[in-house]
Amino acid sequence: MSNNFELLNSNDDILLFDQHTFIVGRFRELCFEEVRRRIYLTQDKSMVIFNQLDRWLNISNGLSMYFNSRKWESMTEEIECKFLKIGDSCWRQGKLRMKNYVDFLPEEYRKYKYNYRSFQYRKDKIKIELEFSQI
Repeated sequence: MSNNFELLNSNDDILLFDQHTFIVGRFRELCFEEVRRRIYLTQDKSMVIFNQLDRWLNISNGLSMYFNSRKWESMTEEIECKFLKIGDSCWRQGKLRMKNYVDFLPEEYRKYKYNYRSFQYRKDKIKIELEFSQI
């Protein structure tokens, strides 16, 4: 198997997993919603951690540093599927993986003060990438 994963950019291509078929754009939306749901499901715990990181680090007397980024990146395991690129005449057998990027403190909200007890006005940014590698 090749380890050359290609980014799936077209939302109109098709993925086939055993008995399940998805348009890439819809599959990406479902992944996004699941990542988002899990983040907000565990917000109390995760935001306590990120709230603690939203402070100066006192390294030594007179020497402090401040975190300016709170990001989380992750990648799923690879799952077997077939991929049909619009315009191609046959399915390609291979593996799919998802990468997600969550920025809990996007640049434009660096001065925003979160109340970690109320999450209705979250400013997080979530990005989902799908990659395919042909066997």
